[in-house]
Amino acid sequence: MADYFERLNYALGDEDTALEYAILPEHARHVVAVAGCGGRVLPLLARHPARMTCVDISAPQLAFTRLRFALLGQTDHQSFMDFMGYRPDTSVTRRKSIFRHLDLPPLDRRWLADLFHSRHWQAPVYQGAFEQTLQRLAKVNGLFTGKAGRGIFQFRDLAEQSAYYRSHFPLRRWKAVVALLGNAAVLNSLLYRGAFPRNNLGISSREVYLELFHTLFTTQVVRESFFLQMLFFGELRYPQGFPLECDPQLFQQARKALRECELNVVQGDIFDCVATCRDIDFVSLSDVPSFLPAKVGIDVLQRLRPALSEDALTVIRGHLHVVRPHYEGFCDVSAEYQEAIAREKTQLWRVQVYRQTSPVQVSR
Repeated sequence: MADYFERLNYALGDEDTALEYAILPEHARHVVAVAGCGGRVLPLLARHPARMTCVDISAPQLAFTRLRFALLGQTDHQSFMDFMGYRPDTSVTRRKSIFRHLDLPPLDRRWLADLFHSRHWQAPVYQGAFEQTLQRLAKVNGLFTGKAGRGIFQFRDLAEQSAYYRSHFPLRRWKAVVALLGNAAVLNSLLYRGAFPRNNLGISSREVYLELFHTLFTTQVVRESFFLQMLFFGELRYPQGFPLECDPQLFQQARKALRECELNVVQGDIFDCVATCRDIDFVSLSDVPSFLPAKVGIDVLQRLRPALSEDALTVIRGHLHVVRPHYEGFCDVSAEYQEAIAREKTQLWRVQVYRQTSPVQVSR
């Protein structure tokens, strides 16, 4: 598993951070979140927390997180979009110029420069192992489903899209693609390097993927999903599906909040980090519990509990492996956010939201 955390796994990410953005209240005292590539936490700044701590055990992921915050604080929205690769016509010269003027820690600058140089300064947003895996799968998908598969992206209306899905979408060939995507051995080989958490849902991975893609095709306009764009085109083609960090108004709100927020980017175990804190109002754990040993995973809420404020919220995601934690002192409030969960643009995740109801009494 160590190898998995020693490279850049995500540059765009596999989570729609609009979900956490919808759950996080305005003006939280302290937000703690798994950093990922920075894309999952940058939008949370727009909620104006007084303090924010981004934690990850992966040095490459943290370098990318600090890169995003540097772009947020030191450039403008157009430069951010150009540099990250959301505008496909951005020149290498333009990207190099933006990077050269960023104030970054020396180790980050050296590592990022080496990465970008090795990839010929192509769009950074596609440079993670996950994104490159999706690009390979998109090529396979194109061979199987062709123009008929990509044709579902022509619609802006859900009813018209659903009609196309029922009558013209190459469903049989698509199911062959899903059989590949739903193969845990393939994912282990392409992305996870043996660290892929074991499926504990009680149904096959193939069934899980068939269900989630059916949900996406029939309940959401697919051009609004960055995940589906990557899976069919290997790149982002429709701005409607760009992640939340691309929204110019949110970008400006996050930029303003960055100047007022006490922001810390920390390498380490998120539970060790939380253990040094008090009065945390919001924790975004991503799918960290899925990677923990079973006896450790079920205690995640209890490990967080001493550091949490009254009514603090904790968000946990699980993909094929879902941890059901002991929640004494908490209330499962996932149902309150069902609308936001249903809008999540990847539908890869089983999402659990817990509110603390009886904080641990800590002597001061």
